[in-house]
Amino acid sequence: MRRLRLVRLLVLFLALGLVAAACSSKKSEGSEGGGGTMTIGSDKANNHGTKDFSGKDEAEVELDNFYFSPTELKGTAGSQIKLELDNEAKGALHNFTLQDQNIDMDVPSGQKVDVTVTFPQSGFLEFFCKYHKSRGMVGELSV
Repeated sequence: MRRLRLVRLLVLFLALGLVAAACSSKKSEGSEGGGGTMTIGSDKANNHGTKDFSGKDEAEVELDNFYFSPTELKGTAGSQIKLELDNEAKGALHNFTLQDQNIDMDVPSGQKVDVTVTFPQSGFLEFFCKYHKSRGMVGELSV
């Protein structure tokens, strides 16, 4: 009888541990893009990773349904990088807007567009798709 009670108690603790782990996950319910979410400035972004482009002068950024991949682009303060924006979404127009650098570039479905950006001297700069920002299509340049 005592052994059965101990087994039940162990099962209960394991179940509670699984529930606690699920609740502490970064992924938010309804997040599109499959990588969870992160906060950029005051906006929620669908997180598709971070990549360091320090020392590089070119990079590819995937635009798809409601995310940029990578979401966070790290680089050297003040350096420029040419981004090849690749819209892989079927039938959806996306956009790359970086207001601090007066960039507002549409990227039609299935096409690629090049844009040159400059990493900030410190901190981060937010970029977004003006059509889908409210759905989490937000990213950042950071140092």
